[in-house]
Amino acid sequence: MQKKAKLKKYNLTIAKLWDIILSMTEGQREILLRQVDEMLKADKREFVRKSCDLPVDFATPERTHKGRIKNISRLGVFIEAKAPVIIGEEVLMIFRLNRDVKATKLRGEVAHATRWGIGVEFTAEGPNFDRRIDELVRQI
Repeated sequence: MQKKAKLKKYNLTIAKLWDIILSMTEGQREILLRQVDEMLKADKREFVRKSCDLPVDFATPERTHKGRIKNISRLGVFIEAKAPVIIGEEVLMIFRLNRDVKATKLRGEVAHATRWGIGVEFTAEGPNFDRRIDELVRQI
């Protein structure tokens, strides 16, 4: 029953936001959009994401996939791919920064999935792993 209450509240919030936005002038909508953009930019992350565009092969327990790493941080990566995955599923990623460098293998867990791709959080931790990821991010 708790889930239904949350769903109903969410739907009412969205409907109310739409009503407010539709009643605004074009100028007010532009101001609101700028304010929302600033609010989202202010969303501080513990580790900065670095944009990139690296081909990656990744495997879930069911099959292998191809995609592109679009950003990386010490905590994980976002992979642009249309792969059917399950949140919480383990992922093994293999990619190269360039042809002269040995392939990098990293393990992670699917943290979120969208129609554009998947967010994968690294599952390894510790000072050695942190140094390895920091060096990897620096090289990108």
